[in-house]
Amino acid sequence: MSVHPDLRKGGGASYAHANNFDAIRIIAALAVLVSHHFALVGQFEPSILGLHTLGGAAVLVFFLISGYLVTASWLTDPDFIRFGLRRALRVLPALAAVVVATAYGLGSWTTSLSINEYLSQKATHSYISNIWMVGQGWLPGVFENNPLPRAVNGSLWTIPIEVQCYAVLACAGAIGLLRIKTIWLLLVGIAILGYQFKFGADFHSEWKLKREMIMYFFTGSAIFRLKPHWSQRRNLWTAAILCATLFSWFLDFKYIAFWLLLSYFVIYFGTQATPFIRKAGHWGDPSYGIYLIAFPIQQTIIMQFLPTYGFTFTLALSVGITVTLAYISWHSLEKIALQFKPNKRPEP
Repeated sequence: MSVHPDLRKGGGASYAHANNFDAIRIIAALAVLVSHHFALVGQFEPSILGLHTLGGAAVLVFFLISGYLVTASWLTDPDFIRFGLRRALRVLPALAAVVVATAYGLGSWTTSLSINEYLSQKATHSYISNIWMVGQGWLPGVFENNPLPRAVNGSLWTIPIEVQCYAVLACAGAIGLLRIKTIWLLLVGIAILGYQFKFGADFHSEWKLKREMIMYFFTGSAIFRLKPHWSQRRNLWTAAILCATLFSWFLDFKYIAFWLLLSYFVIYFGTQATPFIRKAGHWGDPSYGIYLIAFPIQQTIIMQFLPTYGFTFTLALSVGITVTLAYISWHSLEKIALQFKPNKRPEP
């Protein structure tokens, strides 16, 4: 099987600029940063149509695109071990670097405790368990007087959920479910219907973003398996999705309407190669770095400069420092780690 066009990506000057996904991911990562900044200074996060916070919607975009591209990756090379190694090389190096740097670098600097006392605390070293995704969200004496106290990195909780989605997808692929399009689409459809009726926000008040994220991941997977159909009849599919969205909205199924519209049009736009926009990844992909790094940087800047300097200054400084560090992370760590990704064995 040849490499799918959506996966033809390199790095640096050789980048193929085949689609708009890099631009969407960078915008989504910055949207999470901006949304979190409201919460971190003690304000309500901006809302989209009264349904999701800006940051929550951006995380759903991440999961949607991930489901789409990871499904393409599996079908290009359906090998459980190589799939797992690729995902690990993408997720773990930057995550480990950020967790260690936060615990022993940023934490040592920002804690209200003495350095010796801080480093002698069991909780300081327990924070490292965030690398294997079972960690805690606080560090001793860190950010205790911030408007959102003790929160060190409020973005890390989504990483284990995405890894769980990878695992489910890989297991489904390993037993052949992904290869049989009809069966996979049927299973995803049943799961989404079951989710909507049992947990969906249009039907239940006890809605959780975690479940919604998983639904968006597998929606992305289903959209990829449907690509031969919608990519050849874009106008027809666009009209159908718009009609279904409007119908759902007027029936007051607003979360379903949002899911339909966002899922289709993010992937639709992502698979395009729009001039200038498709070059967003020309200098690298900082989106994962932005997502991982932003929260502790924002908390540090707020601790240092608020309330002397207001929301706009602290946000602008957070964006500047975070994006710079994210590009450094990409070029000094993430891109290098990806060079060790196992290649598909040539067919005899």
